[in-house]
Amino acid sequence: MNSIYLLCFLAFVSIGNAMISVNLQNEMRNSRNFTGKVVLVTGSSSGIGEGIVKLFSALGASVVVTGRNSSEVSRVAKEAQELSPNNLKPLQVVADVTKSDDLHRLLNETIERFGKLHVLVNNAGVLKSADIWDQYVMDVFDETFKVNLRAYVELSHLAVPYLDETNGTIISTSSMLSMRPHTFLMAYGASKAGVDFMTKVLALELGPKIRVNAVNPGHTRSNLNHIMGVQAQQALENHIIELTPLKRVADPLDVAKGVVFLASDDASFITGANLVIDGG
Repeated sequence: MNSIYLLCFLAFVSIGNAMISVNLQNEMRNSRNFTGKVVLVTGSSSGIGEGIVKLFSALGASVVVTGRNSSEVSRVAKEAQELSPNNLKPLQVVADVTKSDDLHRLLNETIERFGKLHVLVNNAGVLKSADIWDQYVMDVFDETFKVNLRAYVELSHLAVPYLDETNGTIISTSSMLSMRPHTFLMAYGASKAGVDFMTKVLALELGPKIRVNAVNPGHTRSNLNHIMGVQAQQALENHIIELTPLKRVADPLDVAKGVVFLASDDASFITGANLVIDGG
């Protein structure tokens, strides 16, 4: 009789393990499937934001492409639709994140079109240099904080009621410069340090329903760096490559993959975190 019980127990364990294995396979297979999800990415008409919105579209999401340049917004939206497995047409919104009216309109149009929101990616950014001696330092400081921090807080505030309904997530683009002081970039680094702090506070305030995380890229090829000029940009990249274990700089897709991970079910137990993407 004992042997019969033992065989039944072993059979039960075997069936249980098989079910766990099947469930795990299904979960892993579907973890990066964003079909039915709505994703809003600010600053998605170029650079890192363009990479992020295109990758989400390729993974089945309904996406919102937004930026200040209407022709670039249209270009990215067209290319994102071509990547969509279901040929989903992105919502295009021309908006300036420093203007409250534009942020309200951006979110309202998103909800009017899709009826919900699952992922907010605060990504729009500006990078301007000035040291403390510069006569324009306060102008640079004010503009940088308006774009890189205030807009993130305001749009998150507007989006929270909708993200709460979907158990959604907020992901913000920070920077390694929030952790590594750099001369001439006080305003930029300080604004990104603010993003890091905001991320941790919102994670405390919005859990357990809404997860809040940030990505901290190292040097990434994007439009923000074009202000340096080609020669200066190449010299900087060569210097960074020498210091980086992986011996290259990041492309927008490298950062986009990190954002997608944080938005996915694979990161369901991660909140208040900073994901460093800098090649080492």
